Amino acid sequence: MAVMEPPEKVTAPDAPQTGAEATPAVAETEQGADVLALDENLLRHTIAAICPAIAAGAIAGGIFTGISPRGYAILAALLGGLLAYAAQRVRNAIFSNLSVVLGLFFIGIVPAIAVGGVDAPGQLGSLITHAYAQAHLLRPPISITAGFAALLGWIMAAVGFSAVWVAIALRRPAIGMLLPLTVAAVAAISVPKYEQVADGLVVVVLFGIGLGVLSGDRQSTGEAGLPLAYEVRRALKALPVLAGVVIAIFLLAQTNLLFPHPVVDPTLEAQRPKTAPLSSVQDKVLFDVNSSVTGPWVLGTLDTYDGKDWLLPPFSQSQLVDVPHSGVVDQSLRAGVSAKFTIQGLGGGVLPGLPNTVGILASGPKLAYDAHSGNIRLVEGEIPSSYTYQVAAAEVPDVPTLQQIKSFPSSYSKYTQMPAMPPAVKSVIDGAPKSSPWDRFDYLRLYVLHNVTASGLGTPVSVTPSRVEEVLGRTKEASPYEIVAMQVMLARWAGVPARIGYGFDGGTKVGDHLEVHPRDGTAFPEVFYPGHGWLPVIGTPAKAKASENSDPRLQRFQIGVQPSNDISVPIFVPAIVPPVSEVVDQVRTGVLIVALVVLLLALIYFTFPVLVKAAVRARQRAAARAAGPRARIVQAYSEWRDTLTDLGYRHLSDTPIMLLRHFPDDDEHAEFAWLVTRSLWGDLQEGVADDTAQDAEELSRTLRRRLMQAQPITVRVVAAVSRLSLRHPYNRAELEEVAAQGRSQRVAA
Repeated sequence: MAVMEPPEKVTAPDAPQTGAEATPAVAETEQGADVLALDENLLRHTIAAICPAIAAGAIAGGIFTGISPRGYAILAALLGGLLAYAAQRVRNAIFSNLSVVLGLFFIGIVPAIAVGGVDAPGQLGSLITHAYAQAHLLRPPISITAGFAALLGWIMAAVGFSAVWVAIALRRPAIGMLLPLTVAAVAAISVPKYEQVADGLVVVVLFGIGLGVLSGDRQSTGEAGLPLAYEVRRALKALPVLAGVVIAIFLLAQTNLLFPHPVVDPTLEAQRPKTAPLSSVQDKVLFDVNSSVTGPWVLGTLDTYDGKDWLLPPFSQSQLVDVPHSGVVDQSLRAGVSAKFTIQGLGGGVLPGLPNTVGILASGPKLAYDAHSGNIRLVEGEIPSSYTYQVAAAEVPDVPTLQQIKSFPSSYSKYTQMPAMPPAVKSVIDGAPKSSPWDRFDYLRLYVLHNVTASGLGTPVSVTPSRVEEVLGRTKEASPYEIVAMQVMLARWAGVPARIGYGFDGGTKVGDHLEVHPRDGTAFPEVFYPGHGWLPVIGTPAKAKASENSDPRLQRFQIGVQPSNDISVPIFVPAIVPPVSEVVDQVRTGVLIVALVVLLLALIYFTFPVLVKAAVRARQRAAARAAGPRARIVQAYSEWRDTLTDLGYRHLSDTPIMLLRHFPDDDEHAEFAWLVTRSLWGDLQEGVADDTAQDAEELSRTLRRRLMQAQPITVRVVAAVSRLSLRHPYNRAELEEVAAQGRSQRVAA
């Protein structure tokens, strides 16, 4: 049998040896020093990146009330950074990725449990959905809930992880330090104004500390590291400089130099209302009302018209005053009616109230009253469930009293500003009585209610003067919201201050109180009369077009509404039908749950070998690194043979050279086989160096990758979940024993 010559790529036994090869002890010492230097470098970059991440967490937590949210955010950012540091030290890719995913998930769960209790993880989906919905309604600072805590934890953990990962894995510590600053800048917009300066100083201090830690890095440039004592002395000397910078920034913040007045102030701009169709809102009891009146229950107003849309008033026009201990918020009016409210499922920070509120009696969260829009709101946080308060309001004047008012204050002229009226509107206004502003307005609103058929949903839409011309002149149909908007526009064209109020009206009578649902939401005209405030005038269209909505919960029936003259509409006849059995639905649900459980168990069963093989491989690699270069070569070759076993090429009794005959000629395979043979049994076994072990690991990795790429995807999947290499692993112990015997025989010779 001819003896195969080793490939030329393998180092010849008589090749000149380097100093490291000639003195293995010195090489191992230098390698250990390099590892320690590398660990110190990673730790330094980790600390430098975590500092601004903690600063970002401190600012992000300031969006919520109290000090605990800042602690949750800081802890999440810190744990996220440490997770990136730990994952970078895990050599196995599968374990590293799995630890990252699970680690980030559980970091977000911890704040949720701290806020919502041990039951929070089971309700996480609904809690996050509720938090997402409330994020569009609440104005910071807001009370933290379990859903907000989970989102805050995940976001800040991702920020800390990303910063450290970029710093140590991509070796870009400067970029890693800058990443959290973008999050801090975005979060600072929502932080209360009185906390912005303090939060900015926290960012400056922590970012400066991170820069100081990073400045001591000399190893990445090939220079010797600075002594620890020197760095400590330098840090102590920098403290006075840092304190001076903080004081200078604080003093500058008291001027307009750092925070100049904005050219465009969002608080001066009217905002478009955010609405949702009733069909997408869950039907539930929002609040209970116990009162002698049936509404309306006011939430706010739309008093700005831009020629196309009715908008919410600018926030700068709010006349917010804290509700005093006496409860009186308007001394110019005399109380005549009252209502007791109990919040049930209403979210947000705005409370329903009565028009022209005089006083508010409540205990618990601090309340504020907006004299401009007439709404009641929490100073901070969200409305708690079962919250009870009482509102006293002015009594509605009678018609003769209103007919006596002939003029309005000039300060309310802005509520009569409108574009030029179209011809159809002018003809209607010309027919209105001139006896008093009230008579004129009453005629115009009744004209709209009697001549326009309500059709469609009441969702706010654009209402232009041309749209009013179209409805009054031709179509005679409009949505409920358009009907309300037209009443207000006609009032303004007639010289009566008017705006759109919104909230709820009526409710379902239950015992001695009304239960208000989302379907009770409504919009209505409000007109101003001196001495009586803003008066809501709710009317019902005389005609309404039938709705084709099949869900009766979304229908709202009004007494006195007649069908339109249009008979081409569906007619719904009530009928008694037997109740639908729920057995089929329950069985179907049970079968679905069982099927999902079976699929999950099957998935776990088939994918379990992937995790086991990864764990075994990681443990063996760690043991091989600790044992030395020869053990690393054994491990690299064993991984190659286990891959062949999973693909069906077992040949467990073949030596590395014998295995070559089962495969086509391949230079890398031959080089690998000869490298293993010579290192374990041949001429290289006396001086196996780290470079040789590294070559073996690289050849093993390349061969496994090439072999897998040559297989169809189905074969790759089968090999990944195969248990063959677990049941019949390549005999590493035997290989080690043969290697030991070979070394003993060579020494004896």
